[in-house]
Amino acid sequence: MAFINWKNTVIVIYLVFVLDFNSFAQTYNSVVISEIMANPNPPVGLPSVEYVELYNRSEKAIALKNWKLTIGTRSATFPDSVIFPGEYVLVCNKANADHLIGFGKIIPLSTFSLPNEDGTISIYQPGNSLVFSVSYENSWWPSDKNAGGYSIEMIYTDNPCGAQNNWKVSEDIRGGTPDKINSVKSDNPDSEPPVIQRIDIASSTELRIIASEKLDSLASVSGTLIEIPGRKIVKRKLESPQFLNLLVTLDIPLLTNETYHLSVRNLSDCAGNILRQSDFTIGLPAIADSGDVVLNEILFNPPLGGVDFVEIYNRSKKYIDLKNWSLGNVKDSQTDVVRIITTENYILPPFGYLALTTNPEMIKKLYPASTTNNFLRLTSLPAYSNTDGGVILKNQDVEIYDRFDYNEAMHDPLISDKKGVSLEKSDTDLSSAIISNWHSASAVAGNATPGYANSQIKTGIENDLFEIDPEAFAPDQTTGGYARIKYKLSHSNKIATIKIFDTSGRLIRNLLRNQLIGTLGEILWDGRNENGNIVKTGYYLILIDIFDSNGEKTQYKRKVIVVQN
Repeated sequence: MAFINWKNTVIVIYLVFVLDFNSFAQTYNSVVISEIMANPNPPVGLPSVEYVELYNRSEKAIALKNWKLTIGTRSATFPDSVIFPGEYVLVCNKANADHLIGFGKIIPLSTFSLPNEDGTISIYQPGNSLVFSVSYENSWWPSDKNAGGYSIEMIYTDNPCGAQNNWKVSEDIRGGTPDKINSVKSDNPDSEPPVIQRIDIASSTELRIIASEKLDSLASVSGTLIEIPGRKIVKRKLESPQFLNLLVTLDIPLLTNETYHLSVRNLSDCAGNILRQSDFTIGLPAIADSGDVVLNEILFNPPLGGVDFVEIYNRSKKYIDLKNWSLGNVKDSQTDVVRIITTENYILPPFGYLALTTNPEMIKKLYPASTTNNFLRLTSLPAYSNTDGGVILKNQDVEIYDRFDYNEAMHDPLISDKKGVSLEKSDTDLSSAIISNWHSASAVAGNATPGYANSQIKTGIENDLFEIDPEAFAPDQTTGGYARIKYKLSHSNKIATIKIFDTSGRLIRNLLRNQLIGTLGEILWDGRNENGNIVKTGYYLILIDIFDSNGEKTQYKRKVIVVQN
């Protein structure tokens, strides 16, 4: 009978597995950072130690010797260590490593410190080839958990290129899941193509195409078609480590006072989704004259959990670079705190809107009508009082360019709850100092219009206009079908009540009840009654009552035909 030494056999198999390293030529995102504990104080249930968690997404064991972890501008080299397929590893400062004993495999580094607010963490293999990078921000933590003690975790490790949309604060009662499957783990694939947020002009021969998400490091450079009539692209470079900005060099400089049309086709993100085409109009920036850029809207009393924003507007025909421009606030009638808007080139196009805030994602969530990309994230805004204060805009020479002193009494007196309602400028040609030129944003428009035309914008007409489009429509249970009540008003700050009646005079639907509407917009009726059921075929009366704070009332009657399919 043959005797098998199972112990020796196991050892042999183990050695073969360990030797199957692939420590060089690792593919991008083979090893990822799957959890970040940037601010462990005050602790919730874990040791008070900063750490990042690595996860090996590949099918091979990887030797990390001489790999680098870069945090901002500081780097540390990994010691002789191995991360196996599907394994988690904790990386922390050598001085605090003992506190994580028992939580899993640890790789201590002599230099390791994570910023509490915003930071960029990157992993490089020997040869300085990027393996993974993530840039996190304080806004990734909800307001009730950003004081410390909670990590952020990657939701779906098969979507490693995802930014904030693929990270979430830990739901574990301890505040994190070191060396364990993330508590927020869920399917979260990326199926949307990238969006080009803007085109910046670094110089007359250099353009920076800025994307909404990480781009494919190979396809975006070699496969993307970029066309400017009269110009050729002679060089392309995807800026590392974020892979968000594609820098292109032109063969012939752009000329001042000229407008150019730029087309981008087949731009691929990191997940392989392709933007088929996006077109832009660009031009070299010109020096702004007094009054070219003005304050246009401010939200100084945000809803619970929200943030402030300030919107500026370029009312000129120039392309204006906002580099080194700044926002300030007012205390005792004097400029108090000033914050730089951006230290990079940022071109505000002619007649362009731009909302400045610390958390664009939050603003878009609170005001979903904001579908544009006209947002710029600021590290911090000056503090704007919820009741009264001032906003100051300064140009690159630190000269006061515009100023608006506000107070909550400027809101429409018929608004009972002013929280979450912005103040908008009605006429951009008038001075920001004219109090009567500022009005509460329309409730119909969502109480604010960050990044696009104001709801209370001056229309220049003498009489209010209401029309129904189409005059006959067919509601549909699945795809929709609407009657649009389009309006254009002569003055702002008007309250509307809209009711719908059948031919017998019975009230069918209260479509709008005493809501502040803008000077230009539309209100939809989906053909449903108060119970949510589609009404019968026939004529219906739309009764529109308009009044303002002075008590002036006007009534309009319109009709519409509902046709059942």
